[in-house]
Amino acid sequence: MTSETNKIKFDELLDDGESGLAFIKKESHKENNFKTDVFTVYGADGTLLAAFDNKETALAAIMQSGLKHISLH
Repeated sequence: MTSETNKIKFDELLDDGESGLAFIKKESHKENNFKTDVFTVYGADGTLLAAFDNKETALAAIMQSGLKHISLH
């Protein structure tokens, strides 16, 4: 199988009702002269669930919540 075969489109997640899935998005925030990265966790429907200082903590929160982490590219 190629990686193309394994890719899931966002619209397909919503159509299948996959509410137990979550993904992490890295976002850069700038306030005054301070820039930081924030790793936000979203549900499969795009709902913002949480934000963390690093990706490892965000992933741990997904797992502890009983959700399944997915990677969207």
